[in-house]
Amino acid sequence: MERYTPFEEMDRMFEQMRARMWGLGESQTEPRRETHIDLSERDGAFVLVADLPGFEKEEIDLSFRDYALTVSANHEVTGDEFTRARQVSERVTLPKTVNEDGISATYRNGVLEVRLPIAEAEEETGSKIEISD
Repeated sequence: MERYTPFEEMDRMFEQMRARMWGLGESQTEPRRETHIDLSERDGAFVLVADLPGFEKEEIDLSFRDYALTVSANHEVTGDEFTRARQVSERVTLPKTVNEDGISATYRNGVLEVRLPIAEAEEETGSKIEISD
């Protein structure tokens, strides 16, 4: 029977954390979200909050198309002996129609907030079709 040591368990946990952080080992096969995103509905609008620490406002691209908001960011640092890059791309599909002209976004202290006003209910079009005998 093998003797249990808490240090072996800690080593295993730290190895899993390193693998997830650096995209190594088994974590490559697991889907993982690059950034924390929260989507809520408040005051007649969807409000998306995304944590994007380390990015400048100019490095973030937002687009809205086909009921979906896409958030992309690219940050690159080049030194004498290294180049570091970080990229994030997330797409969030919204369950209701959005008034695209009213979309607004702010970015402060590494937190992106996008407000997407929900469009007024559209009038139904078409007509009733009678079924004959």
